Order: sequence, then C-alpha cells, then structure tokens
Amino acid sequence: MSTIINARSPYYIKVAPATGTLTSASMSLYIYSGTFTTDKPGSPQYTISKDIIGTNNYVIYEITELIRDYLNTEYASFATDGVWVEADITLTKTSGSETQNLDYLSFDGYGYFEDGVNPRTLTDPVNTLIDSTTTGTTTAYKLIDSGQTFLTSVQIGDTVFNDTDTTQTTITGIDSDTQLSIKNDIMTTGEDYRIVGTPNYTPQYLQSNTKIYFKQGTDIVFPVFAEAAPLIEFITGGGADVFWEQVEDFWNLYDVSWGSTINDIQVNDSTDSTQKIIYIRVSPTTTLVSGDTITITSSVGTSQVTTITLEAVCEPKFQELQVIFYNKFGALQIMPFYKKSVDSINTKSDNYKRNLMDFTNDPTYNTEKHQIRQFHVTGKEAITMNTGFIQESFNEVIKQMMLSEQVWVDNGTEVLPVSLNTSSLQFKKSVNDRLINYTVDFQYAFNKINDIR
Repeated sequence: MSTIINARSPYYIKVAPATGTLTSASMSLYIYSGTFTTDKPGSPQYTISKDIIGTNNYVIYEITELIRDYLNTEYASFATDGVWVEADITLTKTSGSETQNLDYLSFDGYGYFEDGVNPRTLTDPVNTLIDSTTTGTTTAYKLIDSGQTFLTSVQIGDTVFNDTDTTQTTITGIDSDTQLSIKNDIMTTGEDYRIVGTPNYTPQYLQSNTKIYFKQGTDIVFPVFAEAAPLIEFITGGGADVFWEQVEDFWNLYDVSWGSTINDIQVNDSTDSTQKIIYIRVSPTTTLVSGDTITITSSVGTSQVTTITLEAVCEPKFQELQVIFYNKFGALQIMPFYKKSVDSINTKSDNYKRNLMDFTNDPTYNTEKHQIRQFHVTGKEAITMNTGFIQESFNEVIKQMMLSEQVWVDNGTEVLPVSLNTSSLQFKKSVNDRLINYTVDFQYAFNKINDIR
C-alpha cells in the first residue's frame, strides 16, 4: 500500500539521523508518472539542501507545491492524475553520513482541517494502533501499560476500547510512554484493551455520496481506488442490455467489447501511477431504474463494503447538465444539475469619441457613422443551474465542487471549462428546508470571441 500525499494540503518530511548529530541534509526529489520501477527519470527534478536550525537534530521539508508542478489536472488525454514521488536524502553528520529513501504516491486531493495531517496511508477503515493488556497499579482515570510507547503511537482523541468489559472512552492526555489520561474511569490492571485512531485511509470508492442521480440515457461514471482491489457487483432490472467496464480515464467512452451487468468487475492494482484511480463507466442507462444498486467490496485490509443506490431522474422538460470537477480525493466526479438553467452573456469594451466632420466640400458629417466608437469588445457567457431536489448528503459534494480548482460542464454535446461565480452558499438541511435544491452560478472560463494568440 502506497503512502499517499494529498498535494493540495501540505506534507512535511522530517529528516533525522538514526544515530549521531546532524549538521545538514540534501534531498534529491524525483516526481514522475508511469511505472514505478522503469519510468523514474535519470536525474531529480529538484535538489534541496538544508542546514539544521539551532540545536535541532532534524530538518523539515515541505514538498507538495513542488509535486503539483507535475500533476496536470485537466480534462482529456493530457491529464495526469497521479505521480510517483521519491525522496533520496543524504544526511551529513558531525561524524560520517547516512542515507534515507522515501517513496510516495500523490494525487491532487486535499484533507480538511479536522482530518488531521497528510497523508492517507491506509486502505483499512479500522485503524487499530495498539492491542494489549494493562499493567501496573490501577489508577483512577488512567491507562497504564509498561510495554508501550504512547508518546509516539497514539494521539489525544483516539478511542480506547476495554475488551474485558466492553466499555469505551477517549484519550484526554498522554502523560508518558506508559501512561494515558482517559475521559472515563474504565480501566483496571490486567484488562485487555485496544486503542483505535481516526482512520486516515484512502477509501475504495472515491466519492463522498452513496446515491447517484442519473437521467436515463446518460452514462454513469464513478472513480475507485485500485490499491483497495475493489470487487464491483451490479444489481439491476436493466438486464444484459446494460454494459459496464473499468476505464483508466474518466472520458473514455463505451466500447462494444465491454461485459454486461451479469459479470462482476475485479479491479486489480498496478505499479503504474496513471492506473491507480480507475473509473467505472456504465452505458447505456436507458433501462436502469431507481433502486438499482452497485456494491463495492475491498479485497485488501479490513473489508470495506460500499453500496451505491441509483436514482433515476424523470425530467423531460429540462436538459440535464453534468458539472465535472476534481474532488477531495483527486478524482474526477460528476454533480448533476437537472432542473432549470439560464444562459446569459456579459460584455465589456473600450470606446473613444471620433471626429466625423467632412470639410472637403461643405462642412457635413455622415449620420450613419459612429461618433462613439467601440473597440476591444469582449464577452463571457454565464449559466445559472439548479440541482433539482437532492439528498442532504449532497451538501458534501457541493462543498467539494466549490473547493475545486478545475471545473467543467458537459451539456450533452461538448465539455467546456467553467468557473464558479457563486463564492458563498448556505447549506440546507431537510429538518429546516424540507426539500433541498441549490442554485449555482457558473461562468464559462473563456472569452466568447476566439482571441487566443
């Protein structure tokens, strides 16, 4: 399992010697896409040297802005959604030197403040940090285990499970390597316990919504993480006329060789960084109905089971528009807008006042000429879209769409780049608003007149 860096959030590498006193460090940073073993470039993209500060026996590197130079988050075949990152570090000490070699996989994703620091290192949603038995003298509101290293293995807020009496509490303080302060007085000497941390893992299904709205006849596309080796099962009343397959790129279209829905898909891992995010495309969807499900089961780690429910949108009056964006996992995702949309245009120009007088014969001027003449006329089109009624859980999808740096709209004929004009939005709740619909303003990210030079 790769150590994954979310390149839109900072990632720090702390470099310290195994023994001795550090004076400086030099990092050779390789960033590349393709096969891990064979596509590594002959020379590093960056070489960064640092001296220690004061009496510190370590140096710190922050590398995500360098990584993002090599993540091409675009639409179509020139995009690069995943890169390998190798850091070869030489540590110079007061006596001798040593080397360290670190390997990562990076996507253009991000974490929230409340998620904690980079990276996502696991495919396992159960993050058991310690499984042991308490020792020593029983002390109120303490957990004591003489064989542990709590200072480096757990964090405040992690959950403590007493497996002897099936109670649980949280860590409120780390007193030492062998003693913790806990919120509830549940531990005595000789009791079995587990400490479970907040799971900082990469899910097999790289979207936050488990319901997918679709219009019959429009393809369904969703991303999965290949390293979780997900097995995908489709249960539908659509029969064998519905086809689906894994594709390496979001924009790959239906191919006649795809298997039908009677066959499951087993996604296998690869050493190619461009094949770590795999997209499942379902086409055609004409016979799919509301209530059809897609079940994804991870074959790696503690099994993740995700059930996606399909919801057919019956909206013959309005054209469905699909907004495509990079979500927090660094994968392309669709947010459908299937209600009323309004197109508009905004223009701007410069102008000057010109002299129209003709003194060749009698003083006169032509009334058909412009006295105020415009030039440098440009215009941008905009579109206002409505989601239609959606579940409250789609608040998270809307949030990620608004935080995306790259957004497109698929109008059924072509895919065009857009940017959000809506910069703030009040999230709705079913308890307050009953039915949830969002109106979002977008502007096409280009001038209407082709002025590219």
